Amino acid sequence: MATWNDVSTISRLVRSLVKDRLRGDGRDAYSFLGDASFTLTEDFPDSASIKVYKNGTLLTTGYSYNATSNIVTITAMLATNDTILICYNFYDKYSSNEIVDYIESSFAYFAQWGYRKLFKLSDDRTQVIAIDGVNPTAKECYEIAIITSILIDPCNIEIRTKDFTVTAMEKESRNELISRAMNQFTTWYGEFSWDETLNPDVP
Repeated sequence: MATWNDVSTISRLVRSLVKDRLRGDGRDAYSFLGDASFTLTEDFPDSASIKVYKNGTLLTTGYSYNATSNIVTITAMLATNDTILICYNFYDKYSSNEIVDYIESSFAYFAQWGYRKLFKLSDDRTQVIAIDGVNPTAKECYEIAIITSILIDPCNIEIRTKDFTVTAMEKESRNELISRAMNQFTTWYGEFSWDETLNPDVP
């Protein structure tokens, strides 16, 4: 069961905030002519959704996907002119690795602002954990997602709730948006606390 500090959960929040929609119409067809490696036509597939068909029959094993090269390699036995169909979901804007890298970058802003918890990714990069305290709460994970979204697309960010608003303004820099977001967190999160001695230079 997914938890709030799972990278997959925070990634979904980030994609929602930056309007990176998941599409379900990824579909590539090939004829096997000797090379069992097939490059997907869409750049940002959801690897968990990939399904490979050989002559109309679903392969449950016998293939792998490399996210770096965006290539599906079939290790099952193939014959010349076998028809290969690969179906998958994909995102419009960002790869999963890009989102995770941006999430990791957001942690520096918490340290810069003197937040009492320091965050990092687990060794397998599947969870956000705290270096010096209790792991992130649901509210903190929302905050991480918001800062990450500003880092990704500061020109188009728009977040509006009853107690919290961050909207990109003309000529407002990424750092100014993050500053405004951090200032509002103290009101939005009752338990959100800072160590003033750690951020004397932050406005």
